[in-house]
Amino acid sequence: MELSQVLSWIGSATGMFIGIPQLVKKVRMKKTSDLFATTFILILTTCFCLLVRAIAIEELAFIFYYTFLIIVNSLQFFLICRYNDRKVTA
Repeated sequence: MELSQVLSWIGSATGMFIGIPQLVKKVRMKKTSDLFATTFILILTTCFCLLVRAIAIEELAFIFYYTFLIIVNSLQFFLICRYNDRKVTA
């Protein structure tokens, strides 16, 4: 395996941990008023475009990574739509 492939997998693995803590926090708190839906629409659009490119060049690490990002950010968008208008009582 080439160094660039190893770095692709390392970057993909570490990058996957970026959104997970925020997703878990939002599910636990049931509050998303501090998130903007537009941001996640733009992230999803970007990930989709980059996924198409990764598929075209047959780069498995990036295919895996962008698919994962699409799933996580779709969940974030869903939570924004679901919880944005709710008031949380402690």
